[in-house]
Amino acid sequence: VIVFRDKEVLLVQRNKEPNKGQWSIPGGSQLLGETASEAAQRELLEETGVKVDRLFLVDVVDAIIPGVEGKIKYHYTLVDYMGQWQSGESRPGDDAKEVRW
Repeated sequence: VIVFRDKEVLLVQRNKEPNKGQWSIPGGSQLLGETASEAAQRELLEETGVKVDRLFLVDVVDAIIPGVEGKIKYHYTLVDYMGQWQSGESRPGDDAKEVRW
C-alpha cells in the first residue's frame, strides 16, 4: 500500500526475505477467503500501525525471481493500492524492521 500523509510516503524496511533490509511499501500475503483490499489493509496495520481512509487500485505486477537450475525461486503477484493516512502512529511490527515517513 502506498500511503500518503501530506507530502510524505510511508516506507518499511523489510525484516524477512526476499529483499531483507531493503526499503519498500508495506504489504504481505493474502489469507484464504480475504479480498485483496482486505489483505492490504490488514498487512498495512500489522506492519506499521497505520490505517488509510480508502484504497485505490494502482497496478498489478508479477514478480518472478529465478532460482538455481532454471527453477523459479519466488513468484508473487503484487497488487498495489494507494491511500491517504487516516490514523495511527507509525511503528514497526510483524515483518517490518523499521518504518519511516
